[in-house]
Amino acid sequence: MLFNPTPLEKLTTLVTDLLEKQVALKAEIETLRSESASIRGNEQTKDAEIQRLHGALASKDEEIKMYSDELAAKDAEIETIVSKIESLLG
Repeated sequence: MLFNPTPLEKLTTLVTDLLEKQVALKAEIETLRSESASIRGNEQTKDAEIQRLHGALASKDEEIKMYSDELAAKDAEIETIVSKIESLLG
């Protein structure tokens, strides 16, 4: 004899399947929320690191400019000394 489910049995089966899918989807949503929170935390950490590196880079740029200005002044001094030596040597 073939099994012929009643409408109530069909409905019960469908409701059970839907409830199982709901539980699975809730678990997946929770996992995605956790991953999203983790990603946001990592993003904030990386933003802070980027800001720190920008500050360090700006500091190095200032240092390079300072050295460049010093070198330009030394070059001018050397040119003056060379000119004086050339004028003395005639």
